[in-house]
Amino acid sequence: MSHPLTDPLAPVVVGVDGSECSEMAVRWAVGACLREKRPLRVVSAVGSVPYAYAPTAAMTTDIVMEAMQADARRAVEAAVDLVRELAPALEVDGKVLGGSPQLALRHASAEAGKLVVGRRGIGGARGLLLGSVSGDAAAHAECPVVVVGGPAPTSGPVVVGVDPSPISANAVAHAFQQADLLGTTLVAVHGVGISTSSTLGLDAVERLRGDAEEIVGELLAGHSEDYPDVQVEQRIGVGPAAAEIIDAAESAQLVIVGSRGRGGFRGLLLGSTSRAVIQLAPCPVMVTHTAPARRNR
Repeated sequence: MSHPLTDPLAPVVVGVDGSECSEMAVRWAVGACLREKRPLRVVSAVGSVPYAYAPTAAMTTDIVMEAMQADARRAVEAAVDLVRELAPALEVDGKVLGGSPQLALRHASAEAGKLVVGRRGIGGARGLLLGSVSGDAAAHAECPVVVVGGPAPTSGPVVVGVDPSPISANAVAHAFQQADLLGTTLVAVHGVGISTSSTLGLDAVERLRGDAEEIVGELLAGHSEDYPDVQVEQRIGVGPAAAEIIDAAESAQLVIVGSRGRGGFRGLLLGSTSRAVIQLAPCPVMVTHTAPARRNR
């Protein structure tokens, strides 16, 4: 059986809940399907009863669950209608899944080529930039996850965060693939991680920068053979990785990061850098866990 990442028939799955962010996620997912020639699957999930539906335990009744099911069906139907308006020829189906949204999307990701979610759902607190569902998906999904926080730019480079970790190498492979699909350039960003309070001298800083340039160059090597049309720029900053990536993202249409970088704890599936980038980048962010299939030449 083909793995979803290599199976051209594996769908892009987009999770919806009727929120503005989920609508933006649908719009991005449609573009991804057209670029990658994949079908689209729209899903919503109904599990435990949230406070907005049942502020007291006594209200967790069948009536409340029926109302939640109805809202989920409406969210899926509205998203499918939007897809058919945006891309009438695109193959699309919709489904309401059982269980919590977090677990439902984890299961759906096992058969997906890509999972797309809004950064903050309809139940998210205004000050909470990364919702529980999108955060869980970015950490636990079995395919690349794209988190969409607003209208996606239609121009600009793909930006990828680079460090010496295997997960970062996977992110680089996806970044070349996405830059090629989008017909744009690739900016590889590495943050040395020197704080403003550092007492390191200029010579030490330059040595660290030189070491970083070598690391980035090694990770990029070889991919240009697979993607000769993708022009690459290296950007080595002295600040923390998240800050350097977010700065580069100001002009980007997509940012790609590994789920966990060089400093990540083995049990921490979503690292501090990737979490910060998802929260603050002004464009969609793809979080990768494994490498894509190599391109046939």
